Amino acid sequence: MDSLQDIMGRKNFTPPDEMIAIKDYVQRRYNKPCSVRLERDALILSVRGSALAATIQLERNGLIEACGLKQKLVIRSGG
Repeated sequence: MDSLQDIMGRKNFTPPDEMIAIKDYVQRRYNKPCSVRLERDALILSVRGSALAATIQLERNGLIEACGLKQKLVIRSGG
């Protein structure tokens, strides 16, 4: 049986490239901070303000193509 230290030593804690790409895209395009987290099979993008969230939602397909996303993208306001 593996010890907890062995299991945690093999785990990769670096964030997926998609998360970094989304943060860079929002920062470049809207000059606003955001947070991205991975939950099960979806990427959760949280931004401050419903206006920004709505704008990103309208341009969602462009963001998905520009960042090369393969997972579901959920956009939330108030983050």
